[in-house]
Amino acid sequence: MKIRVDQLEQQVKKNLVPLYIISGDEVLLCQEAADTVRKAAQLHNIDERLRFVADSQFDWQDVINENQSLSLFSTRRLFDIQIDKMGEKHSKALAQLGQSLSEDNIILLTLPKIDARTQKAKWFTQLESQGVFVQIWPIDANRLPAWVQQRAQALGLSLTRDAASIVCERGEGNLLALSQELEKLALLHGKDSQIDAEKVIESVADSSRYSIYDLSDRLLMGKTKDAMHCLNQLMGEGVEASIVLWLFNREIQTLSSLLRAMQSTSFRQACQAERIWDKRIPFYESAMSRHNKVTLPYMQNYLALIDKSIKGLEGPSSETGFRNLVMMFCGYKPVVTELDIPS
Repeated sequence: MKIRVDQLEQQVKKNLVPLYIISGDEVLLCQEAADTVRKAAQLHNIDERLRFVADSQFDWQDVINENQSLSLFSTRRLFDIQIDKMGEKHSKALAQLGQSLSEDNIILLTLPKIDARTQKAKWFTQLESQGVFVQIWPIDANRLPAWVQQRAQALGLSLTRDAASIVCERGEGNLLALSQELEKLALLHGKDSQIDAEKVIESVADSSRYSIYDLSDRLLMGKTKDAMHCLNQLMGEGVEASIVLWLFNREIQTLSSLLRAMQSTSFRQACQAERIWDKRIPFYESAMSRHNKVTLPYMQNYLALIDKSIKGLEGPSSETGFRNLVMMFCGYKPVVTELDIPS
């Protein structure tokens, strides 16, 4: 059964089904949808939660065996499974898992965006018929200010449309960053506050903190010392590693897209196709002078290692990893990283 994300809370209140599939690229919305299922499981006295992060080396037999076995501590369990990149190995395992669903366990699958073709595949339709499928759609730019206002209201704030637009401009579409900005405003002004554009601008001006967009500018311009200082400040202020990860990923993906487009068009036309503002084109021009079809995939693969580390798997610590990425971004490849060590 396919439902909208705003219908999920009502559904779990009525009845927990054996399987929930959360799919989409919006990290914050996917996390919150998954949290809705987790909280509902606790309300249904499902206290035992088994957490799995399935990468390319993941052994699905452990999950299948565990699903078929009885728990010593609980009559019902929640299997919380996250897959960041779908592949044939995962789809085959999920098809097998779908054949052994029972009321004894709840399976929560958090998947990347599932395209229309995959949704028609036999293994997926089988799973969807046995549970609930929640597809998370991105919030387009036109609806984003209204989303920010609704989010602010939940925090006890009332934002004007202009204030919401300024917050959106700072966050550039990253919902995690936008949520963090609203939480800062709530701390500064307190509950039941009316927030207009002037208050938002003042809170930005009064803050001595760096933003992740300051880090972006320094990375793109290759200002190694300034970028490293900015990164250290952000980590010292407790900015979530997932937000810093998002920033690195966004810029690496943008540079990779520019590189591909430049095979058939000019750099400026490539920037226009990527919707890069005119005033930021020099930043990307600087970065493109240092990177190519070798360095960009290397950084992307290294970023994947940091992502695993953040999720509790093996990999470089996020602090060490981000510092190495600053060096790579600015044109100084470390002598050796985990990617260069044979497994």
